Amino acid sequence: MIAKSINKDQVRGSMLGRWLQLAMALALLAVTSACKPAEPAESASYAAGITGYNFTSEGVQEFYVNGQWGSNLPPYGGGGGTTCCVNLPKQWRPGLVAKIDWTMGRWTTPYERRKHLSPAAQVACCSAERTLSKTVPIERYGTEGGRLQVFFLPNDEIKVWIYDAGPQHPDHPSGMGYPKNPQAQESR
Repeated sequence: MIAKSINKDQVRGSMLGRWLQLAMALALLAVTSACKPAEPAESASYAAGITGYNFTSEGVQEFYVNGQWGSNLPPYGGGGGTTCCVNLPKQWRPGLVAKIDWTMGRWTTPYERRKHLSPAAQVACCSAERTLSKTVPIERYGTEGGRLQVFFLPNDEIKVWIYDAGPQHPDHPSGMGYPKNPQAQESR
């Protein structure tokens, strides 16, 4: 009889253990299924369009920002189009730079002396190009972001700004205004 009683106690203990395990598993399932899925983290970067402004007397034949094509720009002009894109952090930080590769070009002979030539012959005989590359700091920008704007300045200097409006906007951080040909200003 004692043996039967031990077996019943063992069975009851084992059943109680199983019920406890089942209850714990159900409780754990209820807790985890009631959890809200994690919100995706806000991205720490964004894709910024590229535009350029040329403050020189030479044309920018083409330019690249971190390997991404920008466009070409006439002397004392630009801003007419935006190409896509470079990845920028939403928050500016010290040491943030961009690698700018560009080709500057100009005609060495007036149009009147080369207009009889085909375009390919004009380039072969009467143009000069130089290709340059610089890694430059990106000027401080706010959390609102904007387009990446490359400013081609005299003496092969480069400035990079992040802003949504062009340099002619009164709040543009460069304070430079739109590129102007100084010779055109003098002839007025």
